Amino acid sequence: MAQQRAATLRRRIPAYALLRACVIQDQDAALLLVDQARQAGSLDLLVFNVAYVAARAMLSAEAYDMAKVLAALDHWLQVASSGVPGPKGQAA
Repeated sequence: MAQQRAATLRRRIPAYALLRACVIQDQDAALLLVDQARQAGSLDLLVFNVAYVAARAMLSAEAYDMAKVLAALDHWLQVASSGVPGPKGQAA
């Protein structure tokens, strides 16, 4: 059980490093981390772990108020999808 937990935590290290690189706007480090995951065949695992770590960070930043976190995510989703072409070239 302890070995499995340690392995899980080890797999999250690149996710924390990628988020940190993005926070400090270090594009070279971010690209290196993504490229390393791609070359290792673990890009899907990196994506999952980034989502997990980002969700925990957002919840922590909002004092675990899920409604606030979901409202922010819904807002960002709406902003990101506005102007994206929908069916027959219409904006979404």
